Amino acid sequence: MNDVKLRVRRLAVLVITALALLSSAVSAQGIPEEYTNLQILPEGIQRSELVGIMRNVATGLGVRCSFCHTVSDALDSPEDDFASDDKATKRKAREMLRMVEAINQDHIANLPARTEPNIEVTCLTCHSGKSRPTTLAQEMTWAAEEGGTDAMRARYAELRGEYYGLGAFNFGEGTLTTVAQTLGRENPEVGMAAVELNLEYYPESIQTWILKGQLHLLAGERTDGITALERALELSPGNATVEQLLERARGGFHN
Repeated sequence: MNDVKLRVRRLAVLVITALALLSSAVSAQGIPEEYTNLQILPEGIQRSELVGIMRNVATGLGVRCSFCHTVSDALDSPEDDFASDDKATKRKAREMLRMVEAINQDHIANLPARTEPNIEVTCLTCHSGKSRPTTLAQEMTWAAEEGGTDAMRARYAELRGEYYGLGAFNFGEGTLTTVAQTLGRENPEVGMAAVELNLEYYPESIQTWILKGQLHLLAGERTDGITALERALELSPGNATVEQLLERARGGFHN
C-alpha cells in the first residue's frame, strides 16, 4: 500500500493547482468505476485520484478526455472505451508520463546543491495549456515554410487571438525578431514580413528597426535601409551600434 501511495504521490506532480481541478473540462461523470489496461498508474488507484490526475493532464494540454481516449466529448456514448489503445495520442501520453516521472525522480531530484526541492516538472511546464508543446517561433517558422508570409501572418493572428495573456506563447517583441533573423537569411521576403508584423505590435522596438534596416540593405534597398536605421537611432540616441551601421550604410565606413 505504501508503494501505491508513493507512486500516486509521484504522479501527482501532474497536479497544477486546486483551481485547475475545479475548472477543468474533464468530468468524473461517465468515467468507469473499474479500470483495465492501466500501464502507468498503479493498480488499485482510487477513482478520485485517477480523475484528479487526468483532469490535470487535460488542463495542462488544454484538451478533453477524447483527445487521448476513444470516447465522446460528453462521455455519454455507449461506444465510449477508455481502455482502448487505438489513439496514437494515448500511446504518446504514456511515454510522456514516463518521461515526466524520470525527469523528476532521476534528474531534478539528483541535482547537486539543489535549493528548490519542491520544484517539479508537470505537463503544464512544457505544454502551457496547449496540446503541442511548441514555441511561437516554431509555429511561425512552420507556417512560413508551408504557406509563405500570408500563412505566417494568419497563424500569428490565430495564436494571438486564442492564447494571448495565457502564458502559452511568448508574444514579446523578441520572438518575431528571432523569426525574422532566422528566416531572413534564406528568404528576405518572409524575414521582412516578420519584421513588419512585429512593428504592428511594437512600433518602438529598436532591435526590430535595426533588423528592418539590415534586411533592406541586404536586399540592395539602401535608402529604405538608412531610413529604418535612422528611426532606430531616434528611438535610441547615441546608440553606437546603430551609428556604426548608419555610417556604413551611408558609405562613410570602410573595413
